Formats: sequence, structure tokens, C-alpha cells
Amino acid sequence: MQAKSLAAALLALAASSAFAQSTAPAANKAQLTRTDVTADYIRARNAGDIATSAETYPAPPATAASSVTREQVMNEFYAARKAGQIPQTEADFDIAQTRHHVVK
Repeated sequence: MQAKSLAAALLALAASSAFAQSTAPAANKAQLTRTDVTADYIRARNAGDIATSAETYPAPPATAASSVTREQVMNEFYAARKAGQIPQTEADFDIAQTRHHVVK
């Protein structure tokens, strides 16, 4: 009986010390203050490192025009689904069947 009590006490002690370690704040001595962060932001903005308007915001990359029609894409999709290459229900996401759905 004492062995069970001792084991339970040791387990509780280990769990509490692990919890205390995981919730302790990191001792980071190089923490920045709000003033430091604000000054760093203003410096980056003035240097032009941060976009401040729609004109200075980088444009999205250009995309090439597709040579495939919407009808062709839909036909490929329906053929792949019919061949079992595209999962249709949650049951199709079974880990044992994942290799079945991979298109090679």
C-alpha cells in the first residue's frame, strides 16, 4: 500500500515540476520596450522598408494566361474523380488509403 502511495506522490511531483517548467516565462534579457519597437518601426517606414500606401505596396506577381478552357479542366476533374483519384467523402481520407489517392 505504501508503494502505491509513494509512486503516486512521485508521479504528482514530476507532473507538477513539468507543469511549472512549461508555464514559466522565458528569461529573455533582450526584451524590447514599446518605445524601442515604435522607434524601429518609424526608422523602417522612413527608410522605405514598409509599404505605407497602395502605390508603394508591391504588385502581385504576374500570372501567365492559361491555354486550357474551363470545360477541359472540369472534364479532367470529373475523370479523376470517377477514377478514384480525388476523395469525395470523409471515409476517403482514411490513412490506409492515402496512397490510393496520390496522383503519380
